[in-house]
Amino acid sequence: MSKKRPRVQPSIDTQLMEIYDDLANEDEEIRLKAASAYATKFSPNNNHSGEQLSEALRRLIRGLCSGRKAARSGFSVALTEFLIQHLGSPSSADGFLQISRAIDVLVKQTEITGKVAGQEERDHQYGRLFGAKAFIQSGVLLQDSVAANAWDRILDIIYEAAKRKGWLREQCGKILFEAAQKISEGNHDPRFTQTLINKLDPSGLAKTPEGIAIWLKVQVQFPKVGLPTGIWRDENPLHRKEKSKLAKILKETTSAGRPDEENAEISQKGSWTPRIHFAWTVVFSELMKGKPTERANAKPKTVRFEDFWQVAVDKHLFASTSSDERKYWGFLLFQQLFSSASEVHLPFLFSPNLVRCLTNQLASKERYLHRAAVKTVKTILNRAELQPSVASTALRGLLANTSDKRLSFDNLTKTKTVEKLMALGDDASLRHLVPELCDKLVRPGVIEEKDASARRQITIDQLTSLLKSRQSSRKQDSQSSDSTGLTRHILEVLATYSYFSMEKPHLNQADCPVPPMSGRTQETLRSRLSTCLTSILSRSSSPAFFASHVVDVILRHEADQHMHSILELPGTLGETIPSARTVLENIHNQALSNSSDNTTLHAFELLYSLTILQLYNGDADAVSMLDELRSSYDLLIGHRQTADQVGSEVFVEILLSFVAKPSRLFRRLAQQVFSTFTPMVQQDGIRSMIKVLETEENLHGQDKMFEDDGLDPMDASSNDGSDIEEVDMTNGNAVQSSSDVEDYSQVSSESAEGQIPAEEEDEEEAVIKAKLAQALKTDESTDEDFDDEQMEALDENIASIFKERKKVVSKKKQNMDAKETVVNFKCRVLELLEIFVKQRHREQLALDLLVPLLTVTRTTSSKLVSGKACNVMRGFSKICKGQGVPQIEDQGAIIRLLEEVHVEAKRESSNAGACSQASLLLVKVLLTNDKENFPRIVKIYSQTQESLLLDKCRVKMSFFADWLNWYHTARPTL
Repeated sequence: MSKKRPRVQPSIDTQLMEIYDDLANEDEEIRLKAASAYATKFSPNNNHSGEQLSEALRRLIRGLCSGRKAARSGFSVALTEFLIQHLGSPSSADGFLQISRAIDVLVKQTEITGKVAGQEERDHQYGRLFGAKAFIQSGVLLQDSVAANAWDRILDIIYEAAKRKGWLREQCGKILFEAAQKISEGNHDPRFTQTLINKLDPSGLAKTPEGIAIWLKVQVQFPKVGLPTGIWRDENPLHRKEKSKLAKILKETTSAGRPDEENAEISQKGSWTPRIHFAWTVVFSELMKGKPTERANAKPKTVRFEDFWQVAVDKHLFASTSSDERKYWGFLLFQQLFSSASEVHLPFLFSPNLVRCLTNQLASKERYLHRAAVKTVKTILNRAELQPSVASTALRGLLANTSDKRLSFDNLTKTKTVEKLMALGDDASLRHLVPELCDKLVRPGVIEEKDASARRQITIDQLTSLLKSRQSSRKQDSQSSDSTGLTRHILEVLATYSYFSMEKPHLNQADCPVPPMSGRTQETLRSRLSTCLTSILSRSSSPAFFASHVVDVILRHEADQHMHSILELPGTLGETIPSARTVLENIHNQALSNSSDNTTLHAFELLYSLTILQLYNGDADAVSMLDELRSSYDLLIGHRQTADQVGSEVFVEILLSFVAKPSRLFRRLAQQVFSTFTPMVQQDGIRSMIKVLETEENLHGQDKMFEDDGLDPMDASSNDGSDIEEVDMTNGNAVQSSSDVEDYSQVSSESAEGQIPAEEEDEEEAVIKAKLAQALKTDESTDEDFDDEQMEALDENIASIFKERKKVVSKKKQNMDAKETVVNFKCRVLELLEIFVKQRHREQLALDLLVPLLTVTRTTSSKLVSGKACNVMRGFSKICKGQGVPQIEDQGAIIRLLEEVHVEAKRESSNAGACSQASLLLVKVLLTNDKENFPRIVKIYSQTQESLLLDKCRVKMSFFADWLNWYHTARPTL
């Protein structure tokens, strides 16, 4: 019996199998390395046989038909390199591997035989298409020695796929488009392009997005190639009379299931894709060549960029009846063009329907296209950040096309898009936006007063936001930084229409408001003018320049016979204006000529300007304030050595009168001016501020404080809506309201002194009920009718009872309002003292503030006042380190001050931390100046501790713990 012959195992090239596997890898870098290894393995230098090369070609084409991972991309690259190596030149073509035979292999290996699954059919169709693409990209078909039928066969494969498989049409069109590009780049024979364009119409692709892109490519790159006739007017798809048809084709309306006669044999495109067709980019790239006006003059028959955008995008993609999918395409197209288009074309992108759709989609996160709209806004902001001049273009587009004119774009969308664009723009481009906003303010486009006021409100807010954004985007170092006049122009517009009305015979009719501005609108203008000046005060180093410019505008209009002031000033106020103007001009001229005392003069110029502005606001106290400013100016600037202290006291009193007004503008004004004059403040000025801190926080304290200062309490507590900022006193955080008045509002959790407690309210309610019962002469057991006389008497009694109750409630409200006013005043004074401490902490005068600060922390019923006082003391303690320790002349006075601090610590335990901090600060000052003071300091602490142990005071143990901790740390230096 013969033995069985052993089975011969076929040899397997494991390296080649690994390469095939890596060609399908999802990592692009691995695929490229595998394609390089494949090209090396089958290099012509390796002398492979024709059979081996044919098998390699067959295996690559089969790989194109694989749906595994990224097989098509990897095998397509490898096939392209394979064709270049072996068919790239006549000498490299092997007898067993010719171009015609390679095409036969492609057709045979991708042919579908029998009944197959849908996915397998798609894989084979994609494999054939990718194979044809590899032949074109390799360039082997464009050689002069290659037969023309090879090029025709590949084109037929692509056109046939585009015609029969709608879901392949865009990919086929892109391959043909790139083929025309390759022919142009390689300077190949134009006959290849002629063949490509001749097959366009017979295949039915001439009037498709792909056909239009190919047509335009050939028309631009190959002007001598003959184009098919009878398809487009003048053989130009961009002809102005073809724009409607072109728009319908690009948005693919004929693929919705109702093909027209021309495209009846073409398979319609498949499902919607979340990307725009490449034909859109080709069309708009051609339309954007040159400026719109130049394009129109050069080729009057070609549709203009702006006209085609309106028809194709605004009226088709963003029509109210368009689907969300088409609107999504519109957003993608806008993002692409806004990022790449020249600046001259950007204004046309902000078409009405697009802005309306953008506004609607941004308004709610629940909208289907909200994320696309957010990305669109980010695209706008990104380019504005890179190119600031674009910001003004975007602002014009968004503001001009907002659907609801009663609300701004930011209010409608609940975003800060406009605000951010204003901050990103540059003055050179934004300054052209001010006249446009001014025109909208003067002529809002409606006649009814209510609608006009609503639109003007939006414009006023936009002007205010524009000025504030310019202030916040960069520091205004001087008036020269406003080189474009943007800030001055906005201030001039606000000042003009805040205080004046114009007659129709005015020289410039465009400046006359139609309809006339209402009183409410002008009140808003004055409020926003105050807001703008506040912003300038906080961020500009030369606020006096802008404040005086506002006053100059007002005074200039005052002299114009066509301008009429809307505020009727009493005779006394009107007489004060000329003299105030003269003093202001003198201060301004002196500031320009005097460089040594420039800061002080500018501070007086600022005070004078804003006080004159208050005069035009009808503030009667402004007259006395101007007189006091004049006296203080003569004393401080006149260099009268004997009157320095008097001048400083008068000046502090003036600043306190500004601080008493519930306006953020005057708060900033007082802080800035006080920081300038802090070196001149003397003991009397400090005493005036301490006097405010000692005031009782009730109605009696308010009346006493403002009577002594000669002010009207109503002026200090009135909230006229001009400059309000509310502060929640539960946590001390400022919350800016829609107006600009600053009010340190006391919440109900802090009972004001003098306010009626809940128990007393219950007692009063019981008394009223008793009086009502007595007046009615009835109780639960009686049920008696009244005659007319009894009813009249009953009405009188009930009226008197409720009148009495109204007085009680009114008194309660007065107490609460008085406390808020005093708390407001104290907080602002503490802010001034904080400035004083920072600048003059090395002087003994600053130490005199410690006891008053401790007293106010103990006596106040407001947590906000107490917190601010502690902050001043904490800042004082932190800054007094090293060279910052105050230098004292009278050590005995500091010892007495330390004793007063300990007396304060014995009174109340709630401010023990502040007392400990103040005590340790004085200890540090005493020992820095003379270490021999240590025994006296120990004695004072011992006496305080003895009082505690004998139960004579309520000092917290932390007071002594802080002392011992400090001693342990400072002991090596004693």
